[in-house]
Amino acid sequence: MIQRLKLITSCLLLVWAVATYAAYDRTTYYRQADGKKAAALKTALYNIIGNPSVKSYNSLWTYYYDTDRLSDNQVVDRYSNTKRYFTSQNGNAVSGMNKEHGIPQSWWGGGTSGIGADLQHVMPSESDANSRKSNYGMGIVTSQSWTNGSIKVGKGTAGNNGTVQLWEPADNWKGDFARAYFYIVTAYEEKSLVQKEGANTMQNNTYPKLQQWAYELYIKWSAEDPVDDLERKRNDVVYGIQGNRNPFVDFPGLERYIWGDLKNTPVDLANYTSPDGGNTQVEATASFAVETKSMLVGETFQQGVTTDSNGAVSYESSDSDVASVDAESGLVTAHAVGSAVITATVAATSTYRSTSARYTIVVTSNGGEPQPSTGTTYEKVNTRPADWAGTYLIVYEAEDVAMNGSLSDYDVANNTIPVDIRQETIAVTTATEAAEFVATAMSDGQYSLRGKSGKYMGNTSSKNTVVASDTPLPLTLSVTSGVASIVTDNSNVLRFNSQNGQKRFRFYKSGQQSVSLYRRAAGTDTGIEVHQGNTSRNETYDLTGRRLQKITRPGVYLINGKKIWLKP
Repeated sequence: MIQRLKLITSCLLLVWAVATYAAYDRTTYYRQADGKKAAALKTALYNIIGNPSVKSYNSLWTYYYDTDRLSDNQVVDRYSNTKRYFTSQNGNAVSGMNKEHGIPQSWWGGGTSGIGADLQHVMPSESDANSRKSNYGMGIVTSQSWTNGSIKVGKGTAGNNGTVQLWEPADNWKGDFARAYFYIVTAYEEKSLVQKEGANTMQNNTYPKLQQWAYELYIKWSAEDPVDDLERKRNDVVYGIQGNRNPFVDFPGLERYIWGDLKNTPVDLANYTSPDGGNTQVEATASFAVETKSMLVGETFQQGVTTDSNGAVSYESSDSDVASVDAESGLVTAHAVGSAVITATVAATSTYRSTSARYTIVVTSNGGEPQPSTGTTYEKVNTRPADWAGTYLIVYEAEDVAMNGSLSDYDVANNTIPVDIRQETIAVTTATEAAEFVATAMSDGQYSLRGKSGKYMGNTSSKNTVVASDTPLPLTLSVTSGVASIVTDNSNVLRFNSQNGQKRFRFYKSGQQSVSLYRRAAGTDTGIEVHQGNTSRNETYDLTGRRLQKITRPGVYLINGKKIWLKP
């Protein structure tokens, strides 16, 4: 029964949408502690995990979004059974909750630097529970004065201290708090931790640091409430944030080699077997062959996760409205334009910890691979169209060249083809068709540009470059006063370099020459009539849909429902 509540929590699993697991080699990381015992082992661990790069105390709620959030956005609260939820990663405290120190602040004289902001023991807590537990020691409450259904506060015995004020965690969190205490007295071995309220939990030394009644009780709790997947994952994420780990989570039962019945036995960390029973779990690998997959609405896609673990695999989508995934098979179905992250979670086994891998689905259109328009001319885009979807030439007018969309590598010198610009109109030829780029809507008002080669154009770094990608890259398109802007997510702008030896289109951080966009006209069943000279007729529009009172220059127009090319 002790593990029942935690098993329910573990089934929800923590979400790591922002934080990334920090990879580490367990044998290398803990090498200097291998073969040691008792005080020497504790000090060796101190030299490994001490002086972590803790974050500011005021920023901890930002990090709790990664360390203590379940898949339904619920906050993990080890001090209460009340469910509360994150609404965003804005750094604001969740209503009704505090940042609670497992080891009370008064024991080291207060302060919120170092130990005062260490995520390994400063965790979200119901504010009332935080207040009620005060600065009491952690032990067994035999005469309860307050409870919230999770923790208890009251009086109990603590070794030779007699009857004192204590607080007691719920059974399903006792091991977690015990391992947090073991961590603190190891990572801050040099720090004086003097308790003034209730039980005397600490000794003012470096070893054993804990009073005998305390370490004996906490060793018992740690064995009764063993390390689980929720705790391991939190340890991984905290390591990625502040650069150190809790070795009592990595090596269940390690406390027995420092304070317990094995303190006279050198520990073999390279071939560690938990003295509490069973082998300790090691890190499993997990990956996908395809990291980003472009799909059309209605399409399906399936790829399995590659892992060295034999744990059960389940799949989940970050946005099922865009792309849903079958939880067991991993079959993805695209539903709407946008993007979604597919996560495969590999369950823990007796050998391996739970692990996960992710890839991104980008749904780019509503069916059918985007095709070029069939009109016979390209018209300069002077104003922003209602919808950018269509076929374009990207042109540097000063040298009558367009970017060559037929290249498999766009980032080459002279990535151009010549074009013949006549009154802001370019006739379609075999050569110009090779230079075409098709714009397709993505999410958030952005578009992708796919060249004739089938490669998508964009930029994925801050460098002056242009990428040819097999998957769509988001771009923001605009035009101001006849000047086109094609901008990447990192704010690089597509420009033309007119210097000798360059002559290339590329995304630049600054400088270089502006480009223009020429849009290929849509084909019509009636074809194009050719007229000589200017004219004025009713119901006349340019190809952007703007109604004209009078035609003042040659070009292609929609006149009375027909497409007419007025020659010079």
